[in-house]
Amino acid sequence: MRISRRLIPICLTMSAITAVTACSNTAASSGEKSNTLTIAVWGVNEDIDSIKAAAKGFEQANPGITLKFNRTDCGADYAVCKTLIAGRNMADVLVTGTWNFNQMANDGVLADLTDRMAADGVKEEDFVPVVIQSDKAAKDGRFYGLPMGYNVQSLFYNKEMFAKAGLKEPPADGDYTYDDLREWSRKLTLDANGNNADSPDFDPKNVVQWGYYNRFAIPSEPGYWPVLWAYGGGVLGGDKRDQCDLEKPGTAQAMQLLQDMMWKDHSSVTPQMEQETPGYLRWIQGHVAMQQGSHEQVTIAAQQNPSLKYDMAALPKGPEGNATMIQVHSWAAYAKSPNLDNAWKFIKYMATEGAGKQMGLIPAYKKVAEGPAFLKAPGEPEHLKEAQLDPAAWPLARTNIDPQGVLATVLGQDGLGPALNDIITGKKPAAEALKGTCAKIDKILAS
Repeated sequence: MRISRRLIPICLTMSAITAVTACSNTAASSGEKSNTLTIAVWGVNEDIDSIKAAAKGFEQANPGITLKFNRTDCGADYAVCKTLIAGRNMADVLVTGTWNFNQMANDGVLADLTDRMAADGVKEEDFVPVVIQSDKAAKDGRFYGLPMGYNVQSLFYNKEMFAKAGLKEPPADGDYTYDDLREWSRKLTLDANGNNADSPDFDPKNVVQWGYYNRFAIPSEPGYWPVLWAYGGGVLGGDKRDQCDLEKPGTAQAMQLLQDMMWKDHSSVTPQMEQETPGYLRWIQGHVAMQQGSHEQVTIAAQQNPSLKYDMAALPKGPEGNATMIQVHSWAAYAKSPNLDNAWKFIKYMATEGAGKQMGLIPAYKKVAEGPAFLKAPGEPEHLKEAQLDPAAWPLARTNIDPQGVLATVLGQDGLGPALNDIITGKKPAAEALKGTCAKIDKILAS
C-alpha cells in the first residue's frame, strides 16, 4: 500500500532506526550553515521521483544550492521526526500532513513562515482556501507550512459497467443522493451467474463484481467521514475538533447505510474481502463498479490498468448536502535548521512555481490547478474539475486536520475502534455499537 495514499497513516512500516541512518550527517544536525539543503521525503518510488522532478527547476535557478533527498517516514509519522531530532539528524525541510501538522507546530518543530510569506508576496488568495487554511497553526493562526498539494474524496466509476447495466452515469457535480448510490450499487453487483443483488436468484456467497467500495472496510482510515458529514454526523466536531459527534443521529444513520450495503445488500466490499485484495485494487482490476477515492487513483490506474474506461463524479448528497474530505500534504522547515533562508526559497518554489503533480496530488496553487497543465493533462478524467476541484469550495468540504493531536487515540482501541469494528463486521447495528462512545471520547479529549 502506498504510504502517501493513506488518509491517516497511523501505522508506518519504516523503523525509526532506519530513518536515523538515512538522515545522518544533515546540515540541520551540525548547527552550521551549509549550501547543501537536506529534504526529508516519504512515500513510494513514484512519489519521491515526482518530488525530485519538480525540484529540478529550483536546482537550475539556484546552482549554488545542492539538494540532498533523504528517504524517511519523518513527516508522515511524527514519531520518526522526534527520533531524528533527538539524534541530531533532522533534515532542513520536510513534508507534513494535516493529521500531524498541529502537533509539530505546537512542539516548536516547524518554523514560522508568516513573515517570509509577506516579505516575498506569497498570498493566501493564490491557493485553494480550505487547503491554505490548514497550514495555519491552531495555536496562533500563523503559517508553519505551504501546501504541496491535496487530495479530495470523489466517486470513481467504471463507465462500461454502468453502460452494461443500463444505468446513466453519476452526475459529475454531485447532484444525486446516497440512496441513488445504494440503488446503483445493487444493480452493479453481480454473482457468478450474472444475477444482480436485486434478483431473487442472487447468490451473495459467489459475488464476482461488487457495486461499491468505501474505505469504511478499513477501521483505521476515515474514508467514511464524508458520508457522516453529509448526514449531519461525524467523529470529532467543533472548530477545534474537540466535540464528540459519534452519538449524533446522522452518524448512526450514515454508518448503518454503509453496513447495510456490505451485509444486507452484499453490494460493497467487506473487511474480509479487503484483507484478500484491497478494494481500490479490485476497482482498478475491473471487479468493482464504484469506489470513493482521491486523485492518486488516476496515477495507479494508468500504471496498472491503462485500458480501464472510467470517469469521476463529486460525492453524492446526504440530508445535510454534499460533503467531502480533503487531505493536505505541506512543505515545512525545521525550526532549528541553520539553513532557514535556503529552506524557505525551496518551500516557496515547490508550493508556487514548482507546483504540479507532486506525490500524485492536486496542486493547491490555483494558477497551476486551474490551468491546462493540470486539467487537460494526458490521462486525466473528463470531469476532473467538477469532481475534484469544485468540491473544495463546498461548505461541507473539510480536512482531516487534528488540532488536539488526539485523533489516533480517538480512532483506536480506547476510543471508537471496538464500536467501529462491530459495525463493519456486522456484529451490531450502528446505533447500538455507538452507544456510549462519546463518554470514552470525552475522556480522551479531557486528558
